[in-house]
Formats: sequence, structure tokens, C-alpha cells
Amino acid sequence: MMGRRELTSDDVRKLVFKAIVMIMDVQRELGLPICPHMDETRQRLRNGEFRAEPLPKNGHCSYEMDYGAFVPPSTIILDSWLMYCDRPLSIPQLPSTLASYCATHEVTRADDHTGGDRLLSATRRHILEDHGDKLKKGMQIIEREGGHDCITGYKELAGLWAAQYVDMVSHYRCYVVLRHKQLPKLDYVWARFRDNYFPPNLLTCIERQRGISHVFDIITRRAGEYCLIEALRESQQIRERNASSYTV
Repeated sequence: MMGRRELTSDDVRKLVFKAIVMIMDVQRELGLPICPHMDETRQRLRNGEFRAEPLPKNGHCSYEMDYGAFVPPSTIILDSWLMYCDRPLSIPQLPSTLASYCATHEVTRADDHTGGDRLLSATRRHILEDHGDKLKKGMQIIEREGGHDCITGYKELAGLWAAQYVDMVSHYRCYVVLRHKQLPKLDYVWARFRDNYFPPNLLTCIERQRGISHVFDIITRRAGEYCLIEALRESQQIRERNASSYTV
């Protein structure tokens, strides 16, 4: 277990290859395609670059609890100050679990890249083909709020929504691995995502009702049929059914 100190590049390398071993173990034990290209991804990362450096929290991150980045084809960066993530508190075991979580998350992103970012491409196409009405409303809001310089059309907006969905899925896959390995304080990490837009907790909500095989079916076989919109709709339907069962 690492102590309270800045991470080094060697720490990042060790965390990444520990994450690879965990993913391969859990994938075999659960029989789920968590990272289906892991053999090739592992080979790529053996020659990869690993860096520890301060990361701006509002620059590259989709979620508050992101402390890492993947740069294709094989560079993984973790925040050098990650081991102080619980400041001003001091929560035992949280920093080490979060370090493992972030390394595992970036490995899942590397595996997506190895597979040609198929989920990203299929989801973008699905949004463009099946959710034109939502894209129209989204562009109206962007134009009203003065964000048209950043998102100039439907294709860019669909790409943004697709990337957000893929990141949500990546976090869920990471959570499945660390949950199976019973890492301490993982529930604390996962609960913090609820404060973000499109939290990956949507998928654990669906999993509790429909099962883990259903979620992985969405991620794999139904790639190109599902996105943030369907996830929000399905989780909302589950909450409404649960609420009605309590009141009847």
C-alpha cells in the first residue's frame, strides 16, 4: 500500500499492471466481456508511457472522481496528488482504492481504443439516426446559452453525448472489477459520482433490477441501440416502479 506522498511514473506503471491482472481475473471468474481485447491491450501497454503529473480537475475530467487520463495509443497519466484526494479529511484506505480505481478506469479506456472505439462510433451513429429531436433541443439550449462556438452542429453534439455515455460505461466496468475484488471504501468512491451529470450509478441502478448480464448485453450486443437517453429513461422507469410499489 502506498503512503501519503506524490505518485511517481513508476507507481503509475505498477498500478496499471496490477489493474490489468485484476481485470483479467474478474473477466475470467465472472465470464463477462469487461475488456474483450485485454491480451492485445496488455501487449501495447508493455511498451507504453506512464506519467504522474498534476491534472486540472476542471479541464479533462467528466466526473469529480476522475484523477487520470488515457492518451492514445498507449499513454496513461495519473494525478500525482491522487494520494491526497481525501483532504481536508483523512479517510483510511480511500486513497489507495481510488488509485486502483483510476488506473483500472484508464486501462478500460485503453482497451476501448484497442478495439477501435466501436462503442463510441456505434453510439454516435445511434444518436444521430434515432434522437434528432433531442439533438435539436440540445442545440437550441446551446445557442441560447452562448455555447455555439464550442458545439457548432448535430454531429459535434452527438459525439459529445456518445463520449459521455462511453465514459459512463467505462466507469461501470471499472466498478464491477473492484467490487468483485472487494476493495475497501469503493462504495464511498461510487457514491460520489451521484453528484455528477449522467452518473455511472445509472447502470448499477439498472443492474439491481435487471441483472449484470442485462447491462453487459446493452454494452456489447446492443451497441448502437443504447445511449445516455435510454439509460436515463430505463433508470427512471425503474425508480417509478419501485416508488409505486412502496405506496400501494
